[in-house]
Amino acid sequence: GYQNGPSTKDVTHQRRAGAYGPTVNFDSSMVAKLKKEEFLANKENKQKFIHLLGDKLQQSGCSTIHAKGDADLLIVQTAIQSAKSIMTVLLGDDTDLLVLLCHHAEMNVNDLFKPETKQRSKTRKIWNIKKTKTSLGANVSANILLVHAILGCDTTSRTHGIGKGVALTKIRTDALFREQPNVCNHPGASKDEVIMAGQKDLLCLYNCRSVESLNSLRYTKFCQKVATGTTFVQPESLPPTSEATAYHSLRVYFQIQQWKGVPLDPEDWGWKLMDGKLLPITTDLPPAHESLLELVRCNCSAGCSTRRCTCRKHGLECSTVCGVCKGQSCTNSAAPDLDDSNDD
Repeated sequence: GYQNGPSTKDVTHQRRAGAYGPTVNFDSSMVAKLKKEEFLANKENKQKFIHLLGDKLQQSGCSTIHAKGDADLLIVQTAIQSAKSIMTVLLGDDTDLLVLLCHHAEMNVNDLFKPETKQRSKTRKIWNIKKTKTSLGANVSANILLVHAILGCDTTSRTHGIGKGVALTKIRTDALFREQPNVCNHPGASKDEVIMAGQKDLLCLYNCRSVESLNSLRYTKFCQKVATGTTFVQPESLPPTSEATAYHSLRVYFQIQQWKGVPLDPEDWGWKLMDGKLLPITTDLPPAHESLLELVRCNCSAGCSTRRCTCRKHGLECSTVCGVCKGQSCTNSAAPDLDDSNDD
């Protein structure tokens, strides 16, 4: 469903859609003149098309189910229910579907397959879910939702320089890392428990469990890069701050509970509602000390929409010390124009 109010996938949908398409008043006999990308970029067009397609399928004897919001969990649950009576094949491109199958699929049912629908090579991989779960092992299958969410999915940020294979290895071999999924899998965990577990998870992934906090690790890594590097330090190459990790951990917990079918309010778990869209809260601290922010300012007269803007170039929002916009009247201010933003 694409008209069920704000969603935690709003930013992802906006980024993937590209240009916004016009609303089209169409019916089953109309020939659409728009390009497919423009037509489906409009939520109203997309939702109306989904209902029209569903009606056509039902008229042809196919059973259809409409999800109120994100359909991934419903698709997987439907496939698992089908596998109880017949061999089932689930077609879908989303990686989330494969991860959810590896977690939720039952072993005492008929075979359940998930083929790769996008042709990437001459040989197309077909996942036998029961064999895949056996290969992964019960422990990894039970905790694969955390592995997927903490290192980046449609609603959570990717951690720079750490692949999901690292987390899969940690689940198998690291006793401390294996303790944290118990918190994220528990539907009644407190925010403090979730934040503490998220901090420990990332410290384990960085192989620095003896360090006091991510802020300490970030400072140590920065000093090492300055001492050994020949160019300036890229901020994204450093571990995240403790404050940013706190909100990231809340969103990871929210996403895991959503994949388990537990309803939670996203605004209580790392999201904020702005202009009818749910946006992730990145941190509750300024990007740098006020004295440093005053050293970086722009004097743009064209809306600060490109990297010619000094503030945008350095990954900072425009502030009150900027010459023209004053941090209020441009696309790089604290309240960006979401229609023109492609940020994840």
